[in-house]
Amino acid sequence: MSSVSSQSSASVLQVKELEVTAQQKALGLAAALMMVLVWSSYFMSLRIGAASPLTTFEIALFRFAIPGLLLAPLFFKHLTQIRQVPKLYLAGMLVGGGLPFFWLGAMGMQSGQVAEGSTLIPGVAPLFVTGIAVAIYRQPLSKWRLFGLFLIATGVAAFLIDSLLGDASLQAQGIFLVASFFWALFAISVRQCGLSPLVAASVVTLPTGLVLVATGLIVQPELGWHQLSGNELLAQMLTQGFGAGLASSFLFAFAISRMGAEVTSAIGSMTPVAASAIALYWLGEVLSENVLMGIALISVGVVLASGIVRDRAP
Repeated sequence: MSSVSSQSSASVLQVKELEVTAQQKALGLAAALMMVLVWSSYFMSLRIGAASPLTTFEIALFRFAIPGLLLAPLFFKHLTQIRQVPKLYLAGMLVGGGLPFFWLGAMGMQSGQVAEGSTLIPGVAPLFVTGIAVAIYRQPLSKWRLFGLFLIATGVAAFLIDSLLGDASLQAQGIFLVASFFWALFAISVRQCGLSPLVAASVVTLPTGLVLVATGLIVQPELGWHQLSGNELLAQMLTQGFGAGLASSFLFAFAISRMGAEVTSAIGSMTPVAASAIALYWLGEVLSENVLMGIALISVGVVLASGIVRDRAP
């Protein structure tokens, strides 16, 4: 019995090799670049939403209920396939990309900057992804990847130093780091579940959206949507519901299915640069030298940790 159980666990935790063509990889690259733009808009939306009359519950409702409703037919069509996915990966998807991840990001953005959230969440995720891959899947760690992880850790230290100097919120940065770990769980779970990108997105959005709707009907929280103009409300619904909720999940899952979790995370390192530039123009967020250094270190570290740069063969 224990032998069968151990063999089953080993098969669940075994990394699946990617078998894709050059054209499929090119499509994965395009999806990852579009994902960077969507992520940048997502963090901007969270920051603007935190300062608006909208409640976190409403933003979460936009984020999950809208795409969940659109993807419901796909979810039920592939329900048999979804049931065959190991519960470990289903749980990783729901926790890592669902409500727990969203609440952490929203909480952190109430006192943190767009640059902090957009750097620490997707930027530090490869540190956790690689750590899990080494610890559980026994994947080898090259010198370049090890150096990349060191740069990411050094970049995180630069952010923490900035908060200790009083220029940033230590609590917000801590929340972003926990959210980053959750996102790493989502990345690995999507990579291993074997579901198509849209089906994987439906697994996260539909159950989470139903929970939010049921909770709202029971608790009846105070809502602030009526205090926003029509354009502001539409912008939040489009960014959270269609952008972050639908396009982000699809693009991220699609890119992972074509290039792998670590390469996709490497391209995601462009997110803080794009988001910080948008926040500077749109919100006037000024970044300290420590934050700029942290963004640079983490971005370069993510690229090296992804395994794109390889050691020379002896």
